[in-house]
Amino acid sequence: MIEVEARLYATFGTRAATAVPGEPVRVTLPDGATVADLLAHFALRPDEVRILLVNGRSQPLNHPLTRGDRVALFPPIGGG
Repeated sequence: MIEVEARLYATFGTRAATAVPGEPVRVTLPDGATVADLLAHFALRPDEVRILLVNGRSQPLNHPLTRGDRVALFPPIGGG
């Protein structure tokens, strides 16, 4: 098992019971888990995510996560 830190921004903050938008949520996943697995943990579809960063770098959905990774998830944000 690995533990990663996820930060859910804007409307994604409601996807975890203990989440506060932008604050870290610790998530335990099986070894070999990918970014797609983390999205599934939060019941997020890939098309809902506009920006996805692992340790500050954009990564694809099949990117393998490792212990201690920091993942930031942003929805599309509108505004003027």
